[in-house]
Amino acid sequence: MLKLKNNHLKDDHSSQIVSWGHWFTLFNVFVAIALGSQYLIIADWPRTFMGRLYAIISAIGHFSFLTFITYLIVLFPLSFFIHSSRWQRIIATTIATLGISLLLIDIEIFSHFRMHLNLSIWQLFTSQKATFLSPAFIIIPFILLVEILFALWSWKKLRSLSKRKRYAKPVVIIFILCFVSSHFIHIWADANFYRPITMQRSSLPLSYPLTARHFLERYGFMEENDYRTRVSQVGNPFAIAIEYPLERITYDDKQNKKNILIIIIDGWNNYLLTHNMPWLKQFASENIEFVNHYDASNQSNINKFSLFYGLDPNYYNSILASHRTSILFDTVINQHYSLGLFSYDGFAEPLYRSALLSNFSIPEPKKQSNKQITDHWLVWYDEQNRIHNHAPLFSVIQYSLGVKNKNLSVSMLESEAKKLDQYLESLIVYLKSTNTFDNTVIIITGTNDIKIDTAQKLVLRNDDKDYSRASLKVPLIMSWPNKNSTNISNITSQTDIMRTLMQDALHVTTSPPQYSQGNNLFNNKKREWIIAGNDNEIAALYSDKTIILDAFGRSKIYNLNGKVQKGEKISLPIFLQIVTENRRFMVVDN
Repeated sequence: MLKLKNNHLKDDHSSQIVSWGHWFTLFNVFVAIALGSQYLIIADWPRTFMGRLYAIISAIGHFSFLTFITYLIVLFPLSFFIHSSRWQRIIATTIATLGISLLLIDIEIFSHFRMHLNLSIWQLFTSQKATFLSPAFIIIPFILLVEILFALWSWKKLRSLSKRKRYAKPVVIIFILCFVSSHFIHIWADANFYRPITMQRSSLPLSYPLTARHFLERYGFMEENDYRTRVSQVGNPFAIAIEYPLERITYDDKQNKKNILIIIIDGWNNYLLTHNMPWLKQFASENIEFVNHYDASNQSNINKFSLFYGLDPNYYNSILASHRTSILFDTVINQHYSLGLFSYDGFAEPLYRSALLSNFSIPEPKKQSNKQITDHWLVWYDEQNRIHNHAPLFSVIQYSLGVKNKNLSVSMLESEAKKLDQYLESLIVYLKSTNTFDNTVIIITGTNDIKIDTAQKLVLRNDDKDYSRASLKVPLIMSWPNKNSTNISNITSQTDIMRTLMQDALHVTTSPPQYSQGNNLFNNKKREWIIAGNDNEIAALYSDKTIILDAFGRSKIYNLNGKVQKGEKISLPIFLQIVTENRRFMVVDN
């Protein structure tokens, strides 16, 4: 008997499966867009029309693309191999349920931590049972039921749905236009540093909007290296929005106001204090010395950011890009202090010009010696003291031990430290001679961005990713009216200085967690860990280890010798504690 295969019927059946797959995919596109719109609510809603337009069309284009590409890679090829419509629907509903479930889980993670789901976070949360993800898992059976019902209904109604293709085509064209235009808009925003759009870069999962900077530079639309220069000056345009402070700052205006003098020494460490600055070492022993004090970063500009803002280094780019002044400076101005600002480089760093002092008219940066800025401060202070019933004085002096020089020997560094010791002595002697010392809060600290090789007699730069205790430790000396001299061994951080000034010198009554991540330096409560890092990493310094988290939630654990502990994994409670604290000022929906 001759058996004939009816290829026409087989092809017609495959065509029906493909047609059904299109409608099933379109349905899930709408589901994904509806659920994905929550990201627009969770993330900071842009304040400009262009920013809002981009947020809407990028969400529509992105989720329609993800859904369609999943169909194209997985379901479409199977349509030609699996000729059973039943099995095709089973596979499709399973994949759709899995995809929608992962989207819901990602929404939950993003709403809490401003991170997206990845393998590291998935392993951490599933292995240690994160309770906040329970609602997402509970709803999975309901998602499966909806997918099955639509799959059955659409298959039965396939013939009538096919007659309505003319209605689906304009919708698909809109999806395509949204996807393409969102990428072109992002290219324009990235080239022009338009933050209402660029700050949305990480708002959607698996989103990689185009930039085309190299293309624009190659064909003369942008100057070469101009982008990198602007990033260094005004911060990363992709930095997310933050809310700082979380509440309005209030203070007790009836308290007596003290003068405040903050002295910052770039390239300073405990070795130089102990071996080359005898007067300052003696001054420390007669006042308040914090012997377990640490920088917030090995990058001097980020470390000074944490000092003045009381925030973790991760917020640096967000503050820089938003040109946000420090609450410390705002409070000083509101309390009518007279300001005196002195720096060896004329406050040339972007931190000062784009954020901290952006509300001030400051002259073009001009380099000066440590002696010159000491003399300028003495002249300014003397002029203020001549004014009858003058306002309280707030001054900042930024010294340098020559760390900006490329070829700096240990002998040159030690010589600079000895000279600076004399300048600091002259400042304190002047304060005592004018009877203002007893009413002045004096803070002397620095940025430890160097390491001294005493054997080789070399001065080396610290690696900005080195979070060892030796590389981060820096002196902190205080003279505080009506506080006894003492030696404080509790672990302290640069983020603590701002909070201490706000509470104990400026008498701010707003709850400290609303404006700072630091502790009060005079709080004797022992802390478990302090935060260090840079603009992309968090380093939690514990007494016996260092845990480093990157922006994607991936972690590494080091012992005190700087070796990776390969067998040790971060626990979920510690992860939640670190990330929750670090995300406190980010605009999220909790």
